[in-house]
Amino acid sequence: MMQLTWLIAIPVILLLLWLAWRRPNRQRLPWRLLASAMAGVSLVLLVFPPVTQQAISPSTAILLTEGYHADTLDGLLQRLEAKPQVYTYQAASFKGEAINSLAELEQRQPGLQTVHLLGYGLDEQGLEQLEHLKLLPHLTPAPAGVQSVSWPQRIKLGEAVEVAGKYASGAASIKLYLHAAGKAQDSVELVADSTHTFRLRYTPKVQGRYTYTLLANTDTLGQVPVQVEPPQELGTLLLASSPNFEFKFLKNHLAELQHRVALRTTISKEMSQSEWLNMPRTDLSRITPKLLQQFDVVITEPEALQNISAAERDALKKAVTENGLGVLTIATAPATHRSTAFFTNFRSSRVSQQSTRSARASWAGATEVTLTAAPYALADAAALTALVEEQGNNLLAGAKRAGWGKVAMSLVPQTFPWQLEGKPEVYASYWASLLSAVAREQVQERFWQVVQPQVPQPGAPVILTFTDHASEGAVPTAAVTSTTDTTSINLPLAQHTHQPEKYSGTFWPRSSGWHRVETAGAKPYFFFVQDSTDWTFESIATRQTATQAFAAQQRISPAEAAVAYKEEPLPLIWFFVLFVLSSAFLWLEEKL
Repeated sequence: MMQLTWLIAIPVILLLLWLAWRRPNRQRLPWRLLASAMAGVSLVLLVFPPVTQQAISPSTAILLTEGYHADTLDGLLQRLEAKPQVYTYQAASFKGEAINSLAELEQRQPGLQTVHLLGYGLDEQGLEQLEHLKLLPHLTPAPAGVQSVSWPQRIKLGEAVEVAGKYASGAASIKLYLHAAGKAQDSVELVADSTHTFRLRYTPKVQGRYTYTLLANTDTLGQVPVQVEPPQELGTLLLASSPNFEFKFLKNHLAELQHRVALRTTISKEMSQSEWLNMPRTDLSRITPKLLQQFDVVITEPEALQNISAAERDALKKAVTENGLGVLTIATAPATHRSTAFFTNFRSSRVSQQSTRSARASWAGATEVTLTAAPYALADAAALTALVEEQGNNLLAGAKRAGWGKVAMSLVPQTFPWQLEGKPEVYASYWASLLSAVAREQVQERFWQVVQPQVPQPGAPVILTFTDHASEGAVPTAAVTSTTDTTSINLPLAQHTHQPEKYSGTFWPRSSGWHRVETAGAKPYFFFVQDSTDWTFESIATRQTATQAFAAQQRISPAEAAVAYKEEPLPLIWFFVLFVLSSAFLWLEEKL
């Protein structure tokens, strides 16, 4: 072909050169000869375009997914000696052939063995279709925005909702808002070009199901669904070493919340005073195992623990370790009495020489507040759960597990001033947080959970698990109902092989909003399905994690890539431009 091209080109070029040479006007002769040669060559190449030999790899392909970078693609193509075919799947791109299904890869390229994957990756369902191909991921890092986020799905009335996470800001600073009850309740400003952790809080006033919103400036990042449940009605036993305002205010506060409260206050060595609220009178003169069965938490002082008998302390200890009772000790200084070590053995350090001090502290779901604390701080330890944390990472209250129950210590001896200062919300939040962390844990025989994903969305599978410790062997039946349009479907459940008390089912939601799953003998369980545009970070993170795990576990060793060659015609536009320019010069030069 090339020889034929030149056999035609040479006579044409010679003819044009002869015509240019024979003209009487010898001015600009060299330029006229050059333009004639260029016109002849470009004309022939337009009619017989040249081709190049392009090395291709029939066993290799590049798959572009959402989030791929053009620079990554260009760099990969430069590194590969043989050019692979480029495909695009669920991503906007002008490079490569678009495919609607991953099964099309092998249909279009039967000898395919290796796939270079660019972008954010594929989900588990997509990766299953590539299980017999060698996958080489070139993943794009997550974009600026929310990198992770969490919040409590259920809280008790009086507790705060805390939305915490990590946010990578872009070139401009940004402000995050937690929007609830019709207005922004909390906000934080993040500077540009950095990654921040953030915490936004709001305390609901009424029980129910609510959907709050996290905003970045005016853009919605996602919904924050929360179920606010009525407070657990606790049985609370207060053991005071002497009459004091702290226990008096606490007794009244808990009674107003309909908790069962009993208070025993030591008046003198041989005399004590007892009070009962929301519960029948019972003998509090002696702490016995039978008495402690009525209570979920005991709140006391080191002096009160010292005053009771050894038998009473043993009964209290046994109720903690064997029956899950929680004991909270409020102290002004480290306890040194060996008889109370089970309840008060918390390492501490002195941080002030005064008898009391003012501190800025916070607890779960609450913003920092000023409180009066003892001149000590608890030493942080691996087994210690922080309940109240002071600035500088000092702990003012902490709990640790002891058998089935918990023992806790607080170095905040006075909280009733919040009531006197007109801050009942702070007071309620403080005690709701401590009591929920320490009190006897409720045992649920039957309950539902959303196993994955963290953010259910329409069109994506949601794995629901039902745990039934009272199971009689029969596989339960379940139904999922959308509270928005009341659409209901049956949910088939499969029993776990190694955990026969657990059953799982996969639900494919069709719309966003609250959904309810029900089965006989268990309380209805509600979960929220987000809009498909909310919390895009989780979809990206899920795909990246799934893709990396898929590639890591592969044991495929593809055969050495074969190289083939195909003819690629050179672009005709350059020859056309060259012909036009040279012809225009010859025409213009003849007119001069």
